[in-house]
Amino acid sequence: MGTSPVATQAAELHPRIRELIDYLAMHRRALQEAVASVPAELRERKPGDEVWCVAEVLEHLSLIEQRVAALLTVQVTAARASGVGPDLETNSVVASFVNPANVVDRGRKIEAPKPVRPSGALGTAASVQALEQSRVAMLQALRNANGISLEKLTQTHPVLGTLNMYHWIVAAGLHDTRHAAQIREIGQTLAAS
Repeated sequence: MGTSPVATQAAELHPRIRELIDYLAMHRRALQEAVASVPAELRERKPGDEVWCVAEVLEHLSLIEQRVAALLTVQVTAARASGVGPDLETNSVVASFVNPANVVDRGRKIEAPKPVRPSGALGTAASVQALEQSRVAMLQALRNANGISLEKLTQTHPVLGTLNMYHWIVAAGLHDTRHAAQIREIGQTLAAS
């Protein structure tokens, strides 16, 4: 029995790329569970002024993920052109992320920059679809990054400072978890009202 092309591709991924793909999936599952905890009829209702509804949180996450995927693609393209080689390390990049609590801590307020604020024009279904599309873009960017050391590629994050591209992806996963907590808070507030 032959090996499927998908299985072969997965087996050929660098361990750090595979770790990031799995890490993103774990955090996305937590996000999906949070969304499922809010009744469908409440997902487009704001719990207060200046507070996002669930659909807007999902739109925000899709905007962030799309931007990170695009950044990764640009960085990897430039790295290939300049001769950056493969990563020779296989230790965990997730474990090397400094202070993940800094990202997920909802007590620390972070105002989203204007380009990644939700428009409010998308309903829940459209926001979910945008999030699915951004995940496809992220996974494609990660698979395309295979064979390049993302540790050598850095970019300043507006909140976290200078990160290598591995850590940008870790931060994107943590960002899902941060907003999963927000979605649970929204659901609890709406249920209590």
